[in-house]
This record gives sequence, C-alpha cells and structure tokens, in this order.
Amino acid sequence: MNPKVIPLILSMLVSGKAETQQIQSKDPFVETGSFRHHPAIHMELVAMEPDVVDPVAASFGADGSMYVVEMRDYPYGQGPTGSPGGTIRKLLLDGEGRLRSSHLFATGLSFPTSIACYREGILVAAKDLIYLADTDGDHLADVRQVVLTGFNQKVTDSNFNGLRWGIDNRLHGVNGGNDGHIHEPGKPERGLSLNGADFTWDPWNQRTARSYHTGGGFGLVFDDYGRSFTTHNINHMLQRILPVEAMERFRGFPALHATVNISNHGAMARIYTISKAETRVNHPEQAGFFSSSGGMGILPETFRHGDLAGDLLVCDVVGNLVHRDVLHGHGPTFEARRAPEEKTREFIASKDNAFRPVGLEPGPDGCLYLMDMQRSVIEHPDYIPSQIKGRYDIRGGQDRGRIYRIRPTGTEAIQTRDLASMSSTSLIPLLGEPNRWSRITAQRLLLERQDIGKRSKWKGARNSSNPLLRMHSLWVMHGLNLLQPEDILRTLEDTHPGLRSQAMRLLWDHPEWWNQLWTKIQALAWDNDPMVRFETALMLGNHPHPDNHLALMHIMRLDKARVWSRRAVLTSLRTSPSLFLAGGWRHIHAERSTPRAIMQTTERHNMLGLEEIAYLAGARLDSESCIDLKKILELNERESATIDPEAFRVILAGIKRGAERVSLGSYERTLLKPVLESIARHKSLPLRKEVWALSQTLGFKTLPGFEVTLKEALIRALDNKEDPSERVLAIELAGLGSFAQSGKTLIGLLKGLEPMKIQESALKQMASYSSLDIAHGIIERWREIGPGLRPMAIELLLRRKDFHLPLIQAIENGDVKLGELNLDLEQRRLLRRYGRGDVKKRAAALFGDEEYSNRKDLLDDWLQNMPSQGRGQHGAVIFKEQCAPCHRSGDMGMAVGPDLTDMSHRSVEDLAFNILDPNMAINPSYVAYEAETEDGELLTGIVTAQTPESISLLLPQGINRELPRDQLVTFRSGGLSLMPEGLEERLTPQQLRDLISFLQEKP
Repeated sequence: MNPKVIPLILSMLVSGKAETQQIQSKDPFVETGSFRHHPAIHMELVAMEPDVVDPVAASFGADGSMYVVEMRDYPYGQGPTGSPGGTIRKLLLDGEGRLRSSHLFATGLSFPTSIACYREGILVAAKDLIYLADTDGDHLADVRQVVLTGFNQKVTDSNFNGLRWGIDNRLHGVNGGNDGHIHEPGKPERGLSLNGADFTWDPWNQRTARSYHTGGGFGLVFDDYGRSFTTHNINHMLQRILPVEAMERFRGFPALHATVNISNHGAMARIYTISKAETRVNHPEQAGFFSSSGGMGILPETFRHGDLAGDLLVCDVVGNLVHRDVLHGHGPTFEARRAPEEKTREFIASKDNAFRPVGLEPGPDGCLYLMDMQRSVIEHPDYIPSQIKGRYDIRGGQDRGRIYRIRPTGTEAIQTRDLASMSSTSLIPLLGEPNRWSRITAQRLLLERQDIGKRSKWKGARNSSNPLLRMHSLWVMHGLNLLQPEDILRTLEDTHPGLRSQAMRLLWDHPEWWNQLWTKIQALAWDNDPMVRFETALMLGNHPHPDNHLALMHIMRLDKARVWSRRAVLTSLRTSPSLFLAGGWRHIHAERSTPRAIMQTTERHNMLGLEEIAYLAGARLDSESCIDLKKILELNERESATIDPEAFRVILAGIKRGAERVSLGSYERTLLKPVLESIARHKSLPLRKEVWALSQTLGFKTLPGFEVTLKEALIRALDNKEDPSERVLAIELAGLGSFAQSGKTLIGLLKGLEPMKIQESALKQMASYSSLDIAHGIIERWREIGPGLRPMAIELLLRRKDFHLPLIQAIENGDVKLGELNLDLEQRRLLRRYGRGDVKKRAAALFGDEEYSNRKDLLDDWLQNMPSQGRGQHGAVIFKEQCAPCHRSGDMGMAVGPDLTDMSHRSVEDLAFNILDPNMAINPSYVAYEAETEDGELLTGIVTAQTPESISLLLPQGINRELPRDQLVTFRSGGLSLMPEGLEERLTPQQLRDLISFLQEKP
C-alpha cells in the first residue's frame, strides 16, 4: 500500500472527525472511531490490509523490525485440499513508529499461532517449532529449520502457542491442551511427553522440559519477576503456580491442577460489549460472558498515567473487546480484579463485530501492539452446529487485518532504538530499563553473543540500586557460566524479596552448591515475605537434609491460610508424611489457648492442612510407611478422650482419599487392622463412619459394628423428624453399603417434600453405584428433584453410558421434557456421538447440535416477519403490560423471573426465541414448581429458598409465600417455565421487535 494513503484510511477507521471525544459528560471513557476505551490510552492504526492480513501474534526484532504471524489458513487450511497457508510478515517502521514497508517473510506454514525472535531470525509455532532466518538481506526467509517436532495439531485455538522468552533464559510455550511427544527431528528417543503440561526449551543447553500444567488456551505472559499467567476460553485469567517438576518428584502428590483461575469476578466473568449482539450458536448461556478469551499482554511501565502499569490485559474475540485486570498479591498467588472505573465497561471495546483481537505484544517504544484478525466469523466450524453452518461465511474477512498501537496519553512514546547495533557492554544497563521489551531483548542478545566472559564486567550491575538490573544480570551471568556461589549467597540476603525468590530459582540449576548454602536456604523458611517462603518450600524438596522437616513445618504453620504455600510444602515431603502429620497434630494442640474469634479461622486452616498431609500419608502407604501411620493412629486413639474427634475424623478422611491410589498387601492390612477396629468403637459416629470408609478402601470386608449401624442409618435417613445434619450423616453412612443394602433408600429420598440438602446428599451417594435402577429412579422422580439439583442429576445420568438409554426413552415418552434438561452443546454431542447401540440414532432424532425448540416453525416465521429496527419507547409500554408482573428491567417490574435489565449482550434472535418459546431451554433456577397444601390450595411459582422446615415460593406479581413442609401434600415441577407460551397471540411482529429493542437498551 502507498504509505501516503495510510493517514487518510487511519483517520477514517480510527479517529473519525475528531481524534477523541467524550462519550457522556459523566463518562470518562473516550470514543476513537468505532472504539470506546480507557481515557489514559491512545489508539492508532499502524498497519492494515494488504500490508497485513489475519494477524494473530507479533514479535519485535532487536533492530526494531516487526514480525507478524498471519494465520491465513484459518480455520481449515487453504484451498480445497486444506493446505498450509499461514505466513509471516515483516514490517519495517520508521523512528516514529510509522509503517515504511511490508514484506512477505515466509509462507506455507500450518496454522501458525505465535512467534519469538531468536538470533538472526525468528522462532514460529506452526505445527512444529520452526526457525526462520534471512541471510541475504532481501526480507525473505531463506533458512527454514525444524527445531522441535511432535506437537499434536488439532483445532487451531488448542495448538501450541504463547512463545515467550522468560527471565530464566528459556523459551516458554503453552501446550494448548493437545499434548504431544516433542523432540528434535530424527531423535524421538530423546523426546519429552507433555502429558497436560506446558513446556520450555533451553537453546543454550539444547534441553526441553515440562513447566506448568497447561491452561489449554491461547496466550502467555510474565510479570517482572517471572510469575506467569495464561487463559482458556471461559476462564480468562489463570495463574501458573506450582511447577510440575516439584509436584511429580515424590509419589503420592494429589492429582490437582496447579494452573488456576484467579479472577474475583467469576470463572466465566461477565463482559460488557458495545458491538451488536450476535447469536451464540453453541452455548447461548455464554452470551455476555467470557467464552473465547485468548491473547494476553501486560501494560508496560510507560503506562503510569491512570495507574495502568503492570495490569494484565486479555482479549475476547467473540466479545470484540480487550479486558483489563488489576493484580492484588496474596503471597505466592494473585487475585485479579476489575478496575473501579471498569465495573461495567471494558478497557477497549469496539462496535465493529469484525474486530477480533487475538494478540498483544510490547514494542521497543514502550507501547503495546494489538493484533486484530478482522474475521466475520471467528468461531471454529467444529463448534458450530452442522445444521446452521450454511448461514455463515466461514472465511469472511480473510483478506483483512489490522494492527493498532496502544500508547499512554500525555506521554511521548520512547524513541525506538536499534539494540542489534549496540555493543554488549552497552546492553548491560538496558537490563534494568522500565521497558520490558528492552530488558528481555538485551538479555537474549547477551546470551546469543556469549562475548562477555569476565565477571568484572558485571560489577556495576550486581551493585546497582535497581533490583531489575540486579535480577536480570544474575540470570545472564548464569547463562554465561559466570555465576559463583557468593553471588547466590549475596542474593539470598538481598533487601528485595523478588531477588531472594530469584536466588531460589537459580539454585535449582546448581546442585553442586547446595551443601554449602543449605543452612542459609533453610533459614529463609523464617523470611518475612510469603513469596520467599513459597520458593523456599519448593526448593527444600531438592536435597535430603535432616533439618528440612523443621523448616517445612514452620512454613506450614506460618502460611496455613495460603493453600498454595501449604501445597508447596507437600511437594517437598521426601520422608514419611505420617511423621509430618504428627507434627501438625501437636501444633493444633498447642493452639487450643488461642482466643475464640481467631481460633475459628485458625481451626479451619488447620483442618485443611491436616487433611492435605493425611492424603499424602494415605497415597504413600507401603510396608514401611504403614508402621509410621499405625503409630500415629494408635497415639490419636489412646488420646481420643481428650482430643477433638473432628480433627481425628479429618485425618481419617484424608488418609482414605489418598489410599484410593494404592493397593495394600495382606501384611499391611494385618498391620493396620487392630488399630482400625479399635477406632471403630469410638463413641463419635462421624469418626466411625470415616474409619469404616477407610477400611473399605484398604480392602477390609467387615469391621465391628458396621452392619448394625448401617441398618440404623437407613431408618434415620428416611425420618424427616430427625435433625437434617444427622440425616445427612446417615445418608453418607448408607452410601458405604452395597446397592442392594442402600439403593432403595437413597432413591426414595428424591422427593419434592424433602429438603434440598437431603436430596443433594442422596444424589452424591448414588453417583458411586452403576445399577440401572439409579437411572430409572432419577427419571421416575424427576418432577420432584429440587431446582438447584437438576444439573447434578443430569450429570449423573450422562456420566454412565448405561444410563443414556433410559434418559432417551424418558424424553421420547415425555416423562422428561427436552427444554427442562437444558443440555449444552457438549452434552448433546455426548448422546448423539458417543452413546451405545441405538442411543446415537434416537438422540439425533430428538435434537441436533443447535439449540432445539418445540416451536421452531413458529420462530422461523416470526424472525422473517420482524422488522429490522425496533422502537425502545414503544417496547417499554409493552414490557409494562406483558412482562412486568414477573420480570424486572431497571426500575420497572417484579423480580420473579430473570432480571431483564440490560440485555444488550443478547441477540435479537436469542431474545425472540426465548420470548416466544420460554420452554426451549429453561434455567433450572426458574423452573416452575407446583405446591398443594393440606387445605387444597394450589400454588405455582419459583423456588427462592428452602430450609428443612419450609419452602419459599415467589409467585407472579412478586408475591412471596413461605410454605411449611408439614402442611404440603405435594411439591413437584411441572416441567415448564413459569412464563407461559402464546405471547405471540398478543403481539405483532413490530411490537415484538419494539420489546426486544427496549430490553437491549443499556440503563
């Protein structure tokens, strides 16, 4: 494109008639063309088609060149054969960041996802990890070398991605959830199975390693001190916490996922779009919530205005927006919160439905660069119901693309420098620059050049008052083999906790120094910073030292309220966890004098810690550890008259969960049997229940008192005059019996008159049985299962293939209505694709991939006749007349059914379908329940609350009735929404469109 044309197009696409304008007098956010964004940033177009097409990721070379990944072959490859069609574009910018020229650098790549600069070229994630370089200066790659292969390639958003250089001198990548056995070409015997983990590649030592549990999504970022964050579709903000190396070094560690959601505003958080709402074709319930998060960035230090520096950004390509989270530290983990000014708006949002933000990359100028793929349809066709794929132009927008620069307002961008032309000595000070790109690029160049071989060259950096310079210098010296034990010792005593933590990470690579530094390492268990203690806990598992036990116990006590600190301790328990369990037990006794208010919180964390340690003790049971466990149980049993039976119960429950992973021989069972039989005589029934459950897990067929107690429990479980908590305990005891013993009782508890807590407990116990009577029992009592328990019951029916046929038969017979099941896409496909026998065929006859409706012909007819535009003021009148008795919108109406305030995130089609066919897919919370009282009153409403004694029903007009259970004859679902069908008989197509326009208005 002619460079002279870009300013004109830029002004048309981005700025409009004025560069920025205030949205409202009270709204600080500004509008820039189609964008609404935070007032502390400025957006400007850098490149567009044909200079860039389908951009998904970028990386800046040391000379300032911008390499862009173009996924032109999304979603099925190019042409009729689906051949690889991804490309790399090289953009040359001038000193002020304006595009000078665009060059096609490489072609024929298979679904490329991400990129990182390396040596004289780039590394690209495109089926393999590929190195590309231009050796003759014509801006076209003439070197193409596969570095790593063996990655599994499936749906594009799950392919490996997120290439980033870490401060640890390694290239990090996100697995994407497809696993694989990665290796150098031709050397599969030296490969690495990812097995659910992300990976690192150390080019200096030619080593690959598993790093953290993968989030399975698209994107990866690091903060200044190497803590990492990733994403996965509905879970927009995940932190990678425990390295898999630590979790897997000793057997028995629980199979927990250590890459976890840290958002305080929901795992599937609400988002605030300003684009026209589009129909969600697979998960309608995700409209207005994160469903396709991917592509992450951190706002650089240059974004001081507005206090933005260090905040995390994540894109949602379906929502046409970029979301911001502010990080708040909690020891080794963070909590991600919305900024106060963004409670109901997004950092960047676009009115353009084709705005598809998928990548964010820091630049040499201190700005962030945003990649916009500009596709009409971004949903992968595999996730679009087959019946409606024909409605969409799947490759619409394949010839478009945008790259935007995001810079702080009121601050000039940093002048771009050519780091490639700088000497290595000149690069050292850049390791402490606020600009993250400068630090990481300088570090990479110094490692690639390997030309500073004297420690004296690093004296100034090591003595600097700048902690970032000290930290990066340490890692570069490590990569250059210049690091000495005194450097680590000095860093272990650094005043900055981030440096003390880095010293621990560096020590993982230097086992030769452990003996001389171990006393100092152990001492940091008493450090005043929880992050340092966390790293210390992880480090202590690397070296068998007799005093580790004391240091780990101290961290466990000090950080008992921090779940991931406790788990870090567990990764380092090299010796018998039973001995550690004894220490934890004594610690609880020592805290009995704590004031009551503090004690309640302390007790809760103590119990969690005890159960976690006990789990590990159970998971490591063998002939040797059984002896230690026997001693602990005997000690507790002897002191049972004076100790808290709840703590003892928690220990037994933890051991039981862990022991499910082992198989004991006759020697071990003989060793443990006497003490278990003795505990089984304890007066505490909850304690006896746990010891019976543990005994079953360990392979004991009988234990004293169980049969008698089971018979008593089955009677108490059915007694609605018993205390509910005692009934729940009785139901849990019943679950220890065989199906022949307990099945009939458990199924019989699924009654509308039973408290929700009782029904829930019965369903939990039923999940362990495989008898077909379970499926038939749930279906027969479907109408009486409480509203909050419907999803649990559905999950139980779908869990076993043998249960699928009774479910299908119930739908066919009308015993269970399809709409009240509210099956999502995956659940429908489970029956359609993976059912046994003729289940697949019968399921396909009942429903397709798309959201089903029993009034589809009517709905299609109304959609064709509705006008394209509605009148919100007219719709408000219709809402007041037709909807307000049961729904609320703003200040109007009654909150009986769902609140309909601000339905802007729902499409016209979605809302029309839900209005005209309220029984198409019913939220379990709004299923209508029917109650009949002893005096003959019939009531229909929404369940708002339940207690063991009463049920609260919300009736039309907002009338709330509390109904005593002992005065009810029946209480059951009618299988329908409270909202009746037939509203179309009172509306014209124009009025329906007016009503929808009113609902879509923002307050």
